[in-house]
Amino acid sequence: MTQPFSFGFNDEDIEDAGDHAEEEDCVHDSGGMQPALIEPQLHTLDEMLAQLPSQISYTTHSFPLASPDSGTLCLPRRDLFDIRAQVMAEEDLTNLENYSSTGLLSDDILSRVYEGGFKTWECSIDLARYLTRLLKASDLVLSGRMVHVIELGAGTALPTASVAKFYIESSDGASHMQLTLADYNYQVLALATIPNVLLTISSLSPGPAWPTEGDLHITRDSLSAFDHELKAANLNVSAISGAWSSAFVDLTNGLNVLGGASPALMLILASETIYSPASLRDFTQTLLSLLSQHNSSSCEVLALIAAKRVYFGVGGGIDEFIAVLEELGGSGRCVWDSSNEEGRQGVGRCILEVSLRRS
Repeated sequence: MTQPFSFGFNDEDIEDAGDHAEEEDCVHDSGGMQPALIEPQLHTLDEMLAQLPSQISYTTHSFPLASPDSGTLCLPRRDLFDIRAQVMAEEDLTNLENYSSTGLLSDDILSRVYEGGFKTWECSIDLARYLTRLLKASDLVLSGRMVHVIELGAGTALPTASVAKFYIESSDGASHMQLTLADYNYQVLALATIPNVLLTISSLSPGPAWPTEGDLHITRDSLSAFDHELKAANLNVSAISGAWSSAFVDLTNGLNVLGGASPALMLILASETIYSPASLRDFTQTLLSLLSQHNSSSCEVLALIAAKRVYFGVGGGIDEFIAVLEELGGSGRCVWDSSNEEGRQGVGRCILEVSLRRS
């Protein structure tokens, strides 16, 4: 029996926090054993961009940072209806059937098949807002450093997009940044994750202000301009599909973007990745392995995990994650709690800073 998990969404792209005080699980009988885990694989930016159609539709979403006078984070993202239209236009009808049966055309999460990456989940918004506040307050410094951002379970990549946006807007020419965006599903990376990075960076190009919604035409000229923006900002982008594992860690190390650079910053981000007890240990071990690989005086490492305190119907949550984390040699502390801004309504959410436990 394979149990897909749905937050009960409609066709809207972003989860509405007020509509989901309790999540519901949908159970479908797969008729036997779970499918094998997808082996991790590294993908180039050019490979991802080649999957895009001639134009993509987007909407710019605005997220208040905290109080009304503290500003707003605005990010353009590819519309969900546009992603679904591309999926449905696939010439390979067998592939289309696979999309439909595994939840890629619905709101279900099906373990080891589709992990919900086409949706923007509530905690990814929390993390993007929190990162932007840190950066604006200079509590997190990118300037003059070699920076590697790894987002686990990236999906629509809102947290990474927020960091990239700040980095480009404040670039001093002395920094270098590598974005490594990871998601279980290759299709999510190609149709949602990378397009949203493309949209974010393209929207920052000199020229007339972008409309809040519209279409970005994918042409040789637009891709050339995107490449120019990346090079001007010393910004590289890679993607990894597949499961969390030691092989996944090896792929990130193979990028070798930090090397012996000093000062350096490793920023590890994840949101809504601890809902499933079945994958909790693999996620935690991967996270701690990444932390241990870069545990040195010359490299600052910051790992931030955003999650709900409990995922009803599936068994995951903050307490379960902390238990596994401590068992495997890590520790976590809450650096942001939704109750401090929203009061105690609905399902509580928090952001944990994770580190290796000191012996």
